[in-house]
Amino acid sequence: MANILIAGCGDLGTGLAKDLVAKGHQVTGIRRKGTLFPEGVEGITGDLRELPHELLPDVSLIFLIMTPNERSEAGYRQAYYDTAQVLVRRYQHSVNPVKIVFVSSTSVYGQNQGEWIDEQSPAQPNSVTAKVLIETEALLQQAFTCVSARCSGIYGPGRFALMKKVMTEQAWGANSWTNRVHRDDVVAALLLLAERMLKDQEVPAHVIVTDQTPVSMWEVKLWLATSLEAAIKANLEEGFAPQSGKRIVADYLRQHGWQLAYPSYVAGYRKLLIDFQQSLEG
Repeated sequence: MANILIAGCGDLGTGLAKDLVAKGHQVTGIRRKGTLFPEGVEGITGDLRELPHELLPDVSLIFLIMTPNERSEAGYRQAYYDTAQVLVRRYQHSVNPVKIVFVSSTSVYGQNQGEWIDEQSPAQPNSVTAKVLIETEALLQQAFTCVSARCSGIYGPGRFALMKKVMTEQAWGANSWTNRVHRDDVVAALLLLAERMLKDQEVPAHVIVTDQTPVSMWEVKLWLATSLEAAIKANLEEGFAPQSGKRIVADYLRQHGWQLAYPSYVAGYRKLLIDFQQSLEG
C-alpha cells in the first residue's frame, strides 16, 4: 500500500482515485472547489498554490492533474507551472524520494503537416500554452523522478462540446488530423504508470496517451452529424484530405500492456451519443 496524492481531483482524478483506493492505497485528493470526494479518499478543498505545506501529506507518489481556468499563457502558468513549484518546495527534499506523474498534453508537439508522432519525436511547442507545459515538465523532472503523460484530446462522460458544435450552423473549416483518447483509457494509462513507478520500474521522462487511431476531423464530424441527423457543414470543394495536424501513436504504454477499452472514436462516442441525446430531451 502506498500513500498517494492526487493534486487535481476532478473528473479524471476522481476516476483514478476510485481505482487506487480499490487497490488498497491511501489516497488524498485536492480540488479547488467542492467537497465531494470518492469514498475512501481524504479530501482537501482549496487552491494548491495557497495551501499551507503542513496540509500536504507525506506521500510516495503524486499525480498532478490540473485544468486551467482559461486557455492563455497566464491561465496555463497558474494551473501548471505555479502548482508544480508548490510541489517542488514541499516535496523536493523529502526523506523518502517522491515520484510524480504529470498529466501534460500532446499540444507540445507543434508539428502540423500530417507528421507521425511517437515518443521519439521532438517536442516543438508553437504556442505559449504548450511552452508553459514544457517548462512545467522540465521543472518537475529536475526535482523528482517524473513522467509526463502527454494526452491527446480527452473525451468521455459529460464532455459534449464536439457534438454541440456539430449541431450548430457553424462551418467546419478546413479538414485536419485529430487525435483522441477516452477518459477511462487515460485512467487506465495512469494506473499502469503508477504501478510501474511504485515497483521502482524504469519509466521514461514522457509517454504519449492516445487511442492509436488518428483520424480526420471531418470523418469524426460526418459520423456524428449522421448519427445526430445534423446538417453537414463541410466545404467539400476544398477536398477531403486533411490540410494540417499530426498523427500520434502511444508506443510505450501499448508495449507495457495498456489495453484500450475504446480503441477508436466510434467505440468511444456510441455511449456518449446516447447520453447527449438524452440531455437534449431532458
